[in-house]
Amino acid sequence: PTEEPSTMSGPDEFEHESDDDNWGADDQSEDEEAIEIENTFYEADDNKGSRPQQALEQFTKVVALEAARGKEVVWRFKALQNIVILSARLGHFDEMATRYEQLLSFMDQVTRNEANDAINTVLDSATTADVGQLEKMYGLTLGALKSTQNERLGFNISVKLAKLYLEVDNIAKLQKLIAELHKSCQAEDGTDDVANKGSQLVEVYALEIQCCTKVHNVLRLKDIYPKTINLTSAIADPRNIAVIRESGGKMFMSDRKWTDAYNEFFEAFKNYQETGNVRAKAVFKYVILANILSGSSINPFDSREAKVLQDDAEIAAMSNLRRAYEQNDIDTVDSLLSNKKHRILEDDYIAGFIPELLRSIRVQVLRNIVEPYSSISLEIIATRLNVSVTEVTNLLMCLILDNQIDARIDEIAGFLMVNSDDKAATDAKNPRGVVLASAEHAHCHLRAIFGDF
Repeated sequence: PTEEPSTMSGPDEFEHESDDDNWGADDQSEDEEAIEIENTFYEADDNKGSRPQQALEQFTKVVALEAARGKEVVWRFKALQNIVILSARLGHFDEMATRYEQLLSFMDQVTRNEANDAINTVLDSATTADVGQLEKMYGLTLGALKSTQNERLGFNISVKLAKLYLEVDNIAKLQKLIAELHKSCQAEDGTDDVANKGSQLVEVYALEIQCCTKVHNVLRLKDIYPKTINLTSAIADPRNIAVIRESGGKMFMSDRKWTDAYNEFFEAFKNYQETGNVRAKAVFKYVILANILSGSSINPFDSREAKVLQDDAEIAAMSNLRRAYEQNDIDTVDSLLSNKKHRILEDDYIAGFIPELLRSIRVQVLRNIVEPYSSISLEIIATRLNVSVTEVTNLLMCLILDNQIDARIDEIAGFLMVNSDDKAATDAKNPRGVVLASAEHAHCHLRAIFGDF
C-alpha cells in the first residue's frame, strides 16, 4: 500500500513556528508599553488643572517609561514641558531648572516649531520664580540654542530677558544686553541692517526707548525716537509700536508739548487695543490727561476705538475730570481727585502731572475771579480756589510777571490791587506790581517762579 505523508511537523518546522510565536509576544508587549505611555500622558493632561501633584507624578512616569524603551522621543518632550510648568506652579524651582535642561537636550529630536513653542510656553509660565531662577532658565536656553543655528529664536529669548531686566530695574544688565542685540542687527560696516533686520531693530529700539524713559535719558531718547518712528512706518508690528508711541508721548509730556503727547498716546492706545493688551486702558487715561493739558477742543471719546471704554468706571472718572476742567469747576475737580474709588491718583505717572493740571485750572479760575474787581482780599480768593493764601500769592505772582493781569499784591494788607491808569505813578515805583512783606515771602515768590508747581 502507498504510504501517506506524515501530518506531523518536523523539528525545523516546529522550531520556526516557535520563533514566530515569540516575535508576536514581544511585539504585543511593546504595543502595550506604548499604549500605557500614551494613556498615562493623557491622564496626566486631564489632571494638571485640578490635581497638579498627581499630574506631575504621571508625567514623570511617562518620561521614565519612554526612556526605558530607548532613544525614541514621542511623549517625553511634551511630558517634560508639562513637568517644568507644573514644577514652577508648585514652587519646585530646582526641579523646574533640572527638568528644563533635560527638555532642552531633546530639541534636536523634535521639529523647530515644537521646540520654539515649548521654550516660549515654559518661559512665559515660569514667572512665579525669582529673578535669579529666571535668569538661569534664560541662560540655559541661550546656551542650548547656540548649537542649533536658530538665530531668530535666540534673538527673541534675549529680548524676553531684556524685558525681565527692564521690569526689575536692572539697568546695567539691560543696557549691556541692548548693546549686544543692537550689534546683532548691524551690517559689517556698523550701520543698522534695515533691509534684513528691520523688525529686530524695531524691537531693540523699543527696548532702548523704554530704558531711556526709565532712567530719564531725554537726550538719547530724542536722538533715537525719530529713527524708530521711521522704521515703524515700514514695519508695522503693533506690539512694538504701542510701546514706542507711549514712550514718545511721555517724552513730549516732559517737554510740556501737550498736543504732541496727546497724538502719541492716542497712537499707543490704538495699537495696545489692537493687540488686546491690558495697557490700553492706562494709556487712554494718558490720552485724556494730555488732552486736558493741551486745552484742545477735540473729544477723545468721539473716536471709534474709545467707545469700548466709555462705560468703564475709571475712564468715566477721567471723562468727568475733563468736563469739570473745561467748565472751570474746581470743586468737582478736587472732588474727583480726592475720591479714592476713582483711582486717578493711583497711577504715579498721572499723579506727577496733577499739580500742573491744578495750577492750570486755578490760574483760569483766578483770572475770572479778579476780573470784575479793582481790589479783592487774598483770603476770599483762597477760599474760592480751595488753597492757602500762600498758594494764591504764588499764582498771582506768575500771572503778574507773565503780564496776564495788571495788578499788584499788597501782602501786608492781604489784598490784590488791580491797576488802573491813575495808578501809573505807583506802578512806576513798583513796576512788577508786588509789595513784599518779608524776606521769607520773597523766597516763596522766587520758588514759585523758578520751581515746580
